Amino acid sequence: MKKLIVLLFWTISLNTLGQEINWVTFDELPSLSQKEPKPVMVFIHTDWCKYCLMQEKVTFRDSSVVSQLNENYYCIKLNAESNEKIYFLNRMYTKKGNTHSLSWVLGAQNNELTFPTTVALSPQFQITNRWVGYLSKEQLRVVN
Repeated sequence: MKKLIVLLFWTISLNTLGQEINWVTFDELPSLSQKEPKPVMVFIHTDWCKYCLMQEKVTFRDSSVVSQLNENYYCIKLNAESNEKIYFLNRMYTKKGNTHSLSWVLGAQNNELTFPTTVALSPQFQITNRWVGYLSKEQLRVVN
């Protein structure tokens, strides 16, 4: 019996170990939303931000967070320093100065952009909520 319980826990841990968030791009979003409308979670980050990295490595690897986000949202990573041209809501956004203009449109609060910022959009792509700063797995579970 003990061996069976150990085997069961080992199997469950292997299943959750490989779970990752199904990140999509802004290019994929219109066709995905047309097939199955869902809210969108945008994670605005930079490569140098320690709290961004911590949110990716800790919060976004928690099995319950991964399950909830994959089931209930389309998730997008937006690097605020990207040079990529992004088409969203019939507009093209590009890097202006040091930051991407779409990161300002979605993430700025009181004319400030802080990293990380996590933004929730409705299925119609309207901003419904914005969380500035690091979100722990406990905080993000409450968001869902």
